[in-house]
Amino acid sequence: MTINYKENYSETTKGNGVHHLEVITENRQPIPFTETGYRSHFFNVEELKYYGTPVDYVKVWLEEKAKSKAWKAYKKKKNQLTLF
Repeated sequence: MTINYKENYSETTKGNGVHHLEVITENRQPIPFTETGYRSHFFNVEELKYYGTPVDYVKVWLEEKAKSKAWKAYKKKKNQLTLF
């Protein structure tokens, strides 16, 4: 997985920066927060202060989304063998 991070992607009128994360998986494999293996995500500076680093932010995001019913159903379906 590749994580590209751009600090202060744009400035807001209040002076708070907007950060940008770009997450790309190897061979564009699905992960809990993207079915396509690619995700572009904008967020404010306060969110990153809470999590620490961009990598920590993505780890928590993955852990939380992996708990969803949709992701669990996807994993179950993917692991189930079919004849057709």
